[in-house]
Formats: sequence, C-alpha cells, structure tokens
Amino acid sequence: MNTITSLVVRFFQFVFGAIVLGLSITAIKWQWQGSAPATSSYSAFTGAFGMLTALIGTAAIFIDAVPDLIMAIVDALASVLFLAGGIAFAVGLRGVSCGNTHDTSNNYLLNGGCKGKGDNQECGFASYNVLPGRCRMAEADSAFLFLGFLISIGAAVLCFLASRRGGGVSKHSAV
Repeated sequence: MNTITSLVVRFFQFVFGAIVLGLSITAIKWQWQGSAPATSSYSAFTGAFGMLTALIGTAAIFIDAVPDLIMAIVDALASVLFLAGGIAFAVGLRGVSCGNTHDTSNNYLLNGGCKGKGDNQECGFASYNVLPGRCRMAEADSAFLFLGFLISIGAAVLCFLASRRGGGVSKHSAV
C-alpha cells in the first residue's frame, strides 16, 4: 500500500468526519423543544468515530502495533456507520423541498421541535427564512455521510490488501 495514497485517504476520512460532526452538532443546536432527533445525534457520533478512525489509521501507517487487518475491520465498521447515518438523513428528508416552507416547517429534522397543536403550535424557528438554510445543511450532512462511507470503504480495501501482502508494506521500519 502506497503511503501517500493511504495518507490522502485518511485525510479525506478525517475531513468528512469533521464536516459531519460539525453539521450534526449544528442540527442538534436547532432543537428548541424536546430532545434532538436521534438522526442528528447518531450522525454526530458517526462523524466523531470517522475522525477517530482516520487518526488511528494514520498512526497505523507508521506504527507496526496496529495490524492492517484490524484497521480494515475498523474501517469497515466506520463505513457501515457512515452508510446508516446517510440513509437515516436521506429518509428523514425524503420528499422535502428546501424551497417549500410547508415541507421544511413540518420536518422533524429541520423545525427544531414543536409544542402545542393547530393554530397554537410553536416550533423552534423564529422565521421561515432559516428553514431553507437548515434544509441545505441537512442535505449536506447526508451527502458527507455518504462520502464518508465511500472513503471508509476505500480505506478498508487498502488495509485489507496490505494485510494480504503480508502487512507492513506501508509501514516504515527503523533501519
């Protein structure tokens, strides 16, 4: 496994994880009534896990203590987490048009939670103007979860191939 390729993959895995974490925390902060949707909390966890995986994977490139096969398994787990988060956001946003205030104001991922019923219903947005931005951020979160899935699959494949070649191919030995 080429060290440069591995480092590039780990860089993007870290960046995608950081973006997912940041967008998900922002979505959690929208919550005004009740607890944040599980989708947002799960995505924040996934982003943090992706970042941690990237850091450990980067260390594993240079340190023999972490076997390539173990890293491939961790990357496969990260890819499953990213995929599940991306699907959850995509399902949560299904049918929502970011330009349609009815769609966005009634979406549990975007409206910040609501209390009351009918004409007395109050939701966690001060103005309809904030909803299109929230919608685009949620769509971006979903997209970066899917990108994190793809890059984690790539990292898992690189680690698996390195383990099949006897491991240590990308690791530097102290000579």
